[in-house]
Amino acid sequence: MKVCVIGLRGIPDVPGGIETHCENLYERIAPSTSAPEVIVIGRAPYIGRKAYKTHAGIEVVPVMAVRNKYFETISNAFFAIFWARFKAHADVVHIHAIGPGLLSWMARLLGMKVVLTHHGDDFNREKWNAVAKFALRLGERIGVTNAARTIAVSPSLAERLKQSYPGKADAIRYVPNGADHIVARAAAADASDVLARFGLKPQGYYIGVGRLVPEKGFADLIRAHKAAQCKLPLVIVGGSSHSDHEQELSDLAHDGVTMTGSLPQAEVAQLLSQCRLFVMPSTHEGLPIAALEAWAMQAPMLLSDIQPNLDVGLPENHYFPTSDVEELTARLAGDETGLKALPFPAAFNWTSIAEETAEIYNSLDDAISLDKASAA
Repeated sequence: MKVCVIGLRGIPDVPGGIETHCENLYERIAPSTSAPEVIVIGRAPYIGRKAYKTHAGIEVVPVMAVRNKYFETISNAFFAIFWARFKAHADVVHIHAIGPGLLSWMARLLGMKVVLTHHGDDFNREKWNAVAKFALRLGERIGVTNAARTIAVSPSLAERLKQSYPGKADAIRYVPNGADHIVARAAAADASDVLARFGLKPQGYYIGVGRLVPEKGFADLIRAHKAAQCKLPLVIVGGSSHSDHEQELSDLAHDGVTMTGSLPQAEVAQLLSQCRLFVMPSTHEGLPIAALEAWAMQAPMLLSDIQPNLDVGLPENHYFPTSDVEELTARLAGDETGLKALPFPAAFNWTSIAEETAEIYNSLDDAISLDKASAA
């Protein structure tokens, strides 16, 4: 069986939640002799124009994508599906995210089975206008309807999809994101060096991690940190979103705020391992990899109470009401000494997640064999 993966910019070391998910998932699937052959189809503007193999032996093939906020993903998916069918002769197309799910019917029409991973309700992101939000909702409907199997990264999302698409309920399965990868990568950086570069002390700062987009809630976090008159600095680690929101954050930032920009994962790991508190004030997530990474690095955690964050499974006192700056201010002013590091759950382990995903692929074997026999 040959599986082509689409919907991501590329791997390895390409920033993004879906990219992190795919890099860690497929590098664990690839070495297995019982697993299918996997080809990742990325976007040429991010990974260049030449195919290559990762250190885990995964073939990565670039195809074109229109560099435009609204058309980049869908244009790449269009060309990727044709490449998967006529160049790779794939049996399965695994589509990541509901945006490219709009074209799942094409993959099915061309004779390939579709697996869709739903990474979260992207139509709730603030950056999209009404037309884009409609298209994303339609992408979910078309994607789930045409998928032979649908993977949801959080239990509440899986349950919602089963209720929304009862005819496809048996094909929908919860398989989480993982985060144990960050523990192994932490060894590539020295904590004292990273802290010294930003003038930080162990357990002497708060930290938020994520792209600099409105739904991450960093504006609320900066406001709360200032209002609480915190003695400890706030560190925000996140790559550029190339939007006006970055300027808004820069204007809000005060002397106690350090914005590091994008950092290597090993350095992020060390910052997480040494912080007083990890704060995630998001208004939208899938199953948040950044929060899982903080948990894996044994950081005390405080998260907004959106459902995907609740799905992480922390005790009640580790949450605060979403977008409630006053409550967040009060929690920071109290220094949160009552929040301690918790044991990291085995469920968020990439090895078991890879095994579950490979099992989903293998469950399509009979249907693929029957299709080939009919064609012959």
